[in-house]
Amino acid sequence: MIDIRSDTVTKPSKEMLEYLMTAEVGDDEYKEDPTVNELEEFTANLLGFEAGLFVTSGLMGNQISLLNHTNPGDEVITTSDSHIQNYEHGAASFLSRIQFRNVQHEDGNLDLEDLKTQINKSSYNKPKISTVAIENTHLSSGGSIIPFEDIKKLYEYTSSNNLKLHVDGARVWHAILENKSNSNYGEYCDSLTFCFSKGLGAPIGSILLGSKSFIDDSREYRKKIGGGMRQVGIIASAAKFALINREDLLDDHKKAIEIYDQLIINKNKIDGLDSIIYKGTNMILLDFTSIELSDKFLEKLLNSKIKAGYLREKVVRFVFHKDINSENIKKIIEVIHSFS
Repeated sequence: MIDIRSDTVTKPSKEMLEYLMTAEVGDDEYKEDPTVNELEEFTANLLGFEAGLFVTSGLMGNQISLLNHTNPGDEVITTSDSHIQNYEHGAASFLSRIQFRNVQHEDGNLDLEDLKTQINKSSYNKPKISTVAIENTHLSSGGSIIPFEDIKKLYEYTSSNNLKLHVDGARVWHAILENKSNSNYGEYCDSLTFCFSKGLGAPIGSILLGSKSFIDDSREYRKKIGGGMRQVGIIASAAKFALINREDLLDDHKKAIEIYDQLIINKNKIDGLDSIIYKGTNMILLDFTSIELSDKFLEKLLNSKIKAGYLREKVVRFVFHKDINSENIKKIIEVIHSFS
């Protein structure tokens, strides 16, 4: 079965398994796991932060950031389709007791003027806005990249207005590598998460990055929500292996481009396919005119042993990753050409 539902479905390679078998471990709750300590320091240095904290998931990292940056009743500015608001099962209201305020955006890139308008409005009998959360790459638009220069401009505004800026960077390495952009995020945001289990191909884990005091507080929050771990160096070593080999992500972009080109050529053959969206990383979105026709499309793929899925109603998502090889790409193209 060819699985392009998500880049979370990857399995550890033989080389990764051999690498993790050599991991030195200790009790991370006592900060005595050398492999975890090394990973946290390594990732912090890569992205220009003071410190890092290994967490089980991007959701945990995002929510710990909100616990740090907000007080109950605060508002967090984000996009209406952001992961932190829509795909984390109401965790923000459950844990931090905050609510979200949406601003206009293009592919996840906030409209700075609308942001300023929303901040000004909050002065008049509205909840306090304490944090701005952005997402790079932006999932809902199809893996769009927010230019690093725009993040710098946003941070100039948030820092001068006593606001915290959090970057949900679940797939931030796709953005950094594709644009060959500055990776010194530590100078231009207050916190950042990225996933080892998306794209990079590790089985478990994310990193949360910030200042030393922020990470000290985050460690306490991690404990409170059940995220404390013991001899976790085994999975941390898999994360380190994945990060060392991060350049391989660019191969996934090439796979997506190849399939996108074939979809464009055959678009009119696929019943109900309204638009095809590709934003330059490892995802393609296929927007259908009805749920019945998108279901029919997925069923044909499944009958051909290709498993895809929905991002939202009528929008099918293809996500390319390290476990999709050249033979799989040929098979996907063959099936695309079989539609009539």
